[in-house]
Amino acid sequence: MATANGKGTFSEHHRLSIGAGLHHKAVADFVADCDVVLAIGTELASTDLWNGPLKFPGDLIRIDVDPAQMITNALPDHRLVGDARATVEALNQRLGKGSLSEEAVKRAERWQKLFRKHARTQGAAWLPLVEAMREVLSPGAIVAGDSAMACYYGTLSNLPLEGPASFLYPTGFGTLGYGLPAAIGAQLGAPNRQVVALHGDGGAMFTLPELATAAQERLALPVIICDNGGYGEIRREMVERSEPVHGVNLPGGDFALVAKGLNCHGVTVDDEGRFAAALRKAFAADRPTVIHVVGDLAGA
Repeated sequence: MATANGKGTFSEHHRLSIGAGLHHKAVADFVADCDVVLAIGTELASTDLWNGPLKFPGDLIRIDVDPAQMITNALPDHRLVGDARATVEALNQRLGKGSLSEEAVKRAERWQKLFRKHARTQGAAWLPLVEAMREVLSPGAIVAGDSAMACYYGTLSNLPLEGPASFLYPTGFGTLGYGLPAAIGAQLGAPNRQVVALHGDGGAMFTLPELATAAQERLALPVIICDNGGYGEIRREMVERSEPVHGVNLPGGDFALVAKGLNCHGVTVDDEGRFAAALRKAFAADRPTVIHVVGDLAGA
């Protein structure tokens, strides 16, 4: 299992990988079924555990470079203070090379199915978008996600990625507008990898002028904006609490037109086929491309 920030560190295509996203009920059930849990470099924080802290009936072993983190949010039975890589390598040397048993694979497959069922149910509104992204993205792609429903409900647990720092996400404060600047930095730092920014329409409004920076750098950067008519998560919570819904609906804008005004390409799409084609074209473009996703495809 991986946290949002740890997504891709352990290949999500590995036979023993359950997935990314600790908030699903399947994760709590899985942990409760384990004799030992090894937690590496994680705070086990509420920002990952939206549905409450995990309970560890078996032994909990924590590895962290910060001694103070050892007792944050969960008291371990065993504490290993040190750099994650060096500590894990030392453990491997002490324990010796293990083998991948069929029993372990079958157990992982059971939990994978349950995890994916929960993830797909929660992210159902964004699955067509996620599947289209999966079709286009190459191994090693980087997704810079904003604090948007399309990211934490859609891509986090439903879009497999490879390698550390392949999913850039503002865990913690949930900073709106993070996706585009993060994607620009990632593309400049990894020019030979596909990088895509994924935003909601509300969050995109916070840093949209940064498109001018990406255009000046001539980055072939797709910027996906899922338009659900405002701040969808806050709106949903207001409705669930039976509160008056106010200050969360946006009148809508033409993000493709704004992109062109900032010397980028821009296109508006409302179905998977046109979206996939636009995403492919964006990776081969001579400047950034804003892909304004509307309708059901945006989870609206």
